[in-house]
Amino acid sequence: MKKTIEQYRSDIELLAKAIERAGVRFNCIYGIPRGGYLPAIELGKIFHVPVLTDPAGLDPKEHLRVLIVDDLADSGATLATYKGHPKAVVYKKMCCREDDIIYAIEIPAREWIELPDEKGDTIQDNVRRIFQFIGEDPNRPGLIDTPDRIARMCKEIFRGYDPSQAPKITTFANGTDGIVCDEIVFDAGDFYSLCEHHARTFFGKYYFAYIPNPKGRILGISKIGRVVDYCSSRLQIQERLGHDICNMLMQALGDENPPVGMAIVLKGRHMCKESRGARKKGIMESAVLLGRFKEDAALRNEFYHLIESAE
Repeated sequence: MKKTIEQYRSDIELLAKAIERAGVRFNCIYGIPRGGYLPAIELGKIFHVPVLTDPAGLDPKEHLRVLIVDDLADSGATLATYKGHPKAVVYKKMCCREDDIIYAIEIPAREWIELPDEKGDTIQDNVRRIFQFIGEDPNRPGLIDTPDRIARMCKEIFRGYDPSQAPKITTFANGTDGIVCDEIVFDAGDFYSLCEHHARTFFGKYYFAYIPNPKGRILGISKIGRVVDYCSSRLQIQERLGHDICNMLMQALGDENPPVGMAIVLKGRHMCKESRGARKKGIMESAVLLGRFKEDAALRNEFYHLIESAE
């Protein structure tokens, strides 16, 4: 979502009304660098109070009641450092952990907001800062276009956050062609993802099986791999990935006559363990077993036999 300066100022006016409703007492404002500068200046005009420019004046004092202002509360970590002062933001994300924040507009956790005073602070600029942090020259020929490539790459490899790119999961009524499928349907393939702790790749093989309900629906076989790819295209942990895949496929098959059982095994290699930290082979196996696959040992053994045959 891209905001014009007019829209942004209008949202700041909404914040002023929220502050009035909250009955907060203050006699000066401090805008957190840099995002809080414009909201602080605008609120200073509305409430006719001075705007602090020196953070040294933030020590709580009886005669100095400071309102801390920022543009956006994301995790809430920045605002949490300003203890003892009331806090206000123009936009608060739903994932924010700070509860005592006055805000104008609450937005979804995954929604990206581009504000008019952020020019010169793009994703590409932040990539360049990372290059500088590690001691690189972001302007050397080999890196000059890399920030743009990384921005485009992120849109591609993290498409799992974009509902519009979710795969259409085709299903068919069981028995439509005269054959009722009530045995194990097995599928295997590759997966690639990034761990949420260090943003390093983990990848490997998936082995999926389900038993259709005779009165339910069956999956188009290619859709399983597409769901694996979509759910993998997020910052993940391997254990959650298996659950995400099964949940998405379960929803596609419907609640009326759900499959009798569903299972997935993921065998991955984790570069966060192999290329940093422990620097040891990062092999990990995880499984999600639902319905009969969890309850029936013989059926579970048949599933693992199919995995051995596929390797």
